[in-house]
Amino acid sequence: MDTTANTDFAAVSAVCALLSRLTVPYWIAGGWAIDLAVGRVTRDHADVDVMLLERDKHALWDDLPEEEVQVTGRGREPRRLTLHSENLLLPAEVFLAEADGTFWVHRRGTYRVKRPLGDITCHRGGIPFLAPEVVLLFKARSKTDKDQHDVETALPVLDAGQRSWLQETLKRLPQGRTAAVPRR
Repeated sequence: MDTTANTDFAAVSAVCALLSRLTVPYWIAGGWAIDLAVGRVTRDHADVDVMLLERDKHALWDDLPEEEVQVTGRGREPRRLTLHSENLLLPAEVFLAEADGTFWVHRRGTYRVKRPLGDITCHRGGIPFLAPEVVLLFKARSKTDKDQHDVETALPVLDAGQRSWLQETLKRLPQGRTAAVPRR
């Protein structure tokens, strides 16, 4: 996988410029969300992850000009789409998330995590991004170097409430043992 040496948030800004036409909310996710949370680029990135609510995916085709952006992965209702545009510095991967009214929903097995959309939303420099504790929910069990780097980078910026939510949520999720979240 190609990566680009990232020294600033230009790749994220390019994605946000493209998505600024959306009439629905979106969030920068993954490693870039961690970098936004800490206020600096901490590692190289191969793409820009974006979370969009599944119920809003129509906006990718309705709101974005077809001549500027191509969306792939539409067939058979995938939960992951890719945006292609000559205006992007890195590919943009769009993950579709479940929502119930004004709540974000994550399911793992029979367990369901719900949080108000406002509680999972952060901003830096006008860029909407997924709260770091939510990103860590997906990264805490991963053993990849980049995910472990993101966990180690984000933990110091979590406040007591964020740490508590992450600890309690990881305890309840099925799928093996979880990494401990230090109390700080």
